[in-house]
Amino acid sequence: MCPQPDEPKSSARFNIRLSEGKRIPVHVYGQGDQLLIALHGFDYDGTVFHAWEAALGDQFTICVPDLPFHGDAGWDEKEFKPHHIVEIIQQIKAYQQKARVILAGHSLGARILVCSARELAVIADCFVLLAPAGIGSFDRVPPLWMQRVAEQALEWPRWLEVLVNAGSRLGLVSNFHRRYAEVQLFSAPKRFRLFRTYNSLRHLRTTSSDRLEYWQQNKVETLIILAEQDRFVPNHHIRNYFEEVPEVSIQQVPGNHDLVNKLTATVVRDAVQRQ
Repeated sequence: MCPQPDEPKSSARFNIRLSEGKRIPVHVYGQGDQLLIALHGFDYDGTVFHAWEAALGDQFTICVPDLPFHGDAGWDEKEFKPHHIVEIIQQIKAYQQKARVILAGHSLGARILVCSARELAVIADCFVLLAPAGIGSFDRVPPLWMQRVAEQALEWPRWLEVLVNAGSRLGLVSNFHRRYAEVQLFSAPKRFRLFRTYNSLRHLRTTSSDRLEYWQQNKVETLIILAEQDRFVPNHHIRNYFEEVPEVSIQQVPGNHDLVNKLTATVVRDAVQRQ
């Protein structure tokens, strides 16, 4: 489906509508003659990639959609599926009409790209994955019945608080993850966003054999950037997953999981210039 933006193109933001009628805002940074479509991580929105504008804005037009359940995305379903994101990317590409396209993703956004690479390879000249979440043996999604129980628990946050605190006292939940849970679980909007996104992960399994085989059998130029102090994504899982894929280059930089910053923009710029 060709994009039909329901607002005039601007230097800051435009909207697209999917074939199912859902509205997705797309943030735009830079005015370069190449296109960089980026997918943000969980608990962010498209504005996070503003950090890349200074280093990449002359070379790229950076387009960042708000993912389902984030930012101003109009999404009333209980989950999203890979084909929704593929359509978003296809519409952005058709709308911008740039010859060269790079697809980038951070955390959840990177996981979506890994799971959709087969469909997106015809669009992308290369991929950039920042701290990709849930890759390989770290791809953990509870069974459907457990997700249904958790969904019911959304209406009873007191029980969630009791479970998290009990896990902390027993040493099963670290202080870091307890604080994260306090932020995400004890606010109703954030709680629902977390569980709706988590439900969607069952459609984004990186452990499927055809996922890895695709990366092994096709020459997909890919840059992966990992953080030295990442407490969300175990770096060795990423290295093990892609170790037999020669077209994948892995760089490690100082910092934590929040990798959308000026440093990674510089790494991406230098890598693209060497291609």
